[in-house]
Order: sequence, then C-alpha cells, then structure tokens
Amino acid sequence: MNGARDGEAWEPRRPGVIRRVLPTVLAFAVILGGMAYFSGDLQDLLGTAPGSPRSAAATHGLYEETGPIDARCDTLPDDVDADPAASLRALSTCLDRMWAATLAQADLDYERPREVRLIAARDKAACGIDDYDWAGIYCPERRVVNVLIEDWHAFPMMFTLAHEYAHHVQEISGIADQRGSEVFDEAWSRRLELQADCLAAVTLRSSWPNQLENFRRLAGGQSDTTGEQESGYLQSHGSGASSAAWMLRGGQAGTVAACNTWGAPANQVS
Repeated sequence: MNGARDGEAWEPRRPGVIRRVLPTVLAFAVILGGMAYFSGDLQDLLGTAPGSPRSAAATHGLYEETGPIDARCDTLPDDVDADPAASLRALSTCLDRMWAATLAQADLDYERPREVRLIAARDKAACGIDDYDWAGIYCPERRVVNVLIEDWHAFPMMFTLAHEYAHHVQEISGIADQRGSEVFDEAWSRRLELQADCLAAVTLRSSWPNQLENFRRLAGGQSDTTGEQESGYLQSHGSGASSAAWMLRGGQAGTVAACNTWGAPANQVS
C-alpha cells in the first residue's frame, strides 16, 4: 500500500512557478535596462541610428553604383516664366528620364509618380492640406507630387518640383524606408529633406546653374531666428545654412553619392 507513496516521497521537489520564472524575468529586465542605457550605442551598432555609417540608407547601392546624372533638359521653353505650368510639365518629363537612367545603373526599376499635381491652392493637394505653409509636398502612400503654382518666377517652383521628385526617388528606391523610432524622427526627417535639396540641385545644375546658385545663396542667407511654427520647420527640414551646403555639394558633384546625408555627422544635417 505504501510502495507508490514511498516512491513519490523520494522524488525531488520541483521549484514553484515564481522560482522557475524569476531568473528569466530578471535577465530580461537587465537586457532591457542595458538597451535603454546604451540605446544610442546599440542603434549605431545595429545601423538604425541616423548618421550611422552602417545604416541601410547610408550604404544604399545608389551611391556606389551610379555616376553623374545627365541633367540636361532640352525641352524647357526659352522663357520659363511665360507659362510656369508648361515649364514644370516639361521639367517633369526630364526628371523622369534622368531618374530612370540613374536607377537603371543600380538595377532598380524607375516608376513615375502616379500623378504630378500643379495646383493653385493647397486644398487641391493629394495630402498635407493642413500641414505647414508649403510650396510643394510629396504623398508617399499615393506617390503623388504636388507643387503650388504661384504668381512668381518659375525657378523656385522648378526647384520645388525637383525636390519633390527626389522624395519620390527616396521612396521607390527604399532609402525612405529606413525610419527610426519616435526618439529621432526629426533627425531622420532633416536627413531626408536635406538629401532632397541636394538631389534637386543635382538635377538642375546643367540647365539653370546661375539661378540655382542664386537660389542657394538665398537659402543660406535665411535667418534661423524664427517663431514657433518656423522653428518646427527647421527641426524637420534643417537650417538654411545646411540646405545651402548640401545644394552646393549636389550642384558641384552632380552625383547621388554627393548627397548621402544619412552618413553625415549631425552638425552637417542640423
């Protein structure tokens, strides 16, 4: 009668549930704490922090596998100010050609924007209707380029179009996929926007070198002492000095590689 009970009595006791899971919980807590404490170093090690030379955006094939962009645009009218909308449509065709040829060098397929909207009011845009007072905006989900047509000289609108096209290229090539956490969203945004400024200069350097240089100097001379709304714009787009510096690099080199903001030090994308 007591054989079975005697056998059970000699079995070693199993630890309780708390004793079994406590070491695992403690180890997990230590790991999380270390990740929080060394988050910057860990992000850099993994290549996820903005400015990490190991990040996918900083090591993208477009930098090494493409040469100078053929930035000619022979279809632009002689007087681009006479009909800015017609000038922008002609430039759009040239940008499609430029980027298709450039991405092909890296064995990437180019896709045109699904729509290029030249609009007279911001409420006609495909996105960003309530956003900051913009001259152009790219809608990545719908892949629509929007440019506000204003009663002004055509070149600023041409630069805006080239800038939004650069966002399109960032999207379809995968560069824009390398988003960080909310902790450094603004740093990510500045690198994205300053790269678009640089790439816009690359594509406009041949047809409009003088206008590009004047535009760059104007951007560099803008004061960074602003109100709250403008301060938010600077945080997400970078300073006028940084914008001018990246435009200069793009205009002089004429390559995508010159516009690698993702591997640049933080003080160059401020």
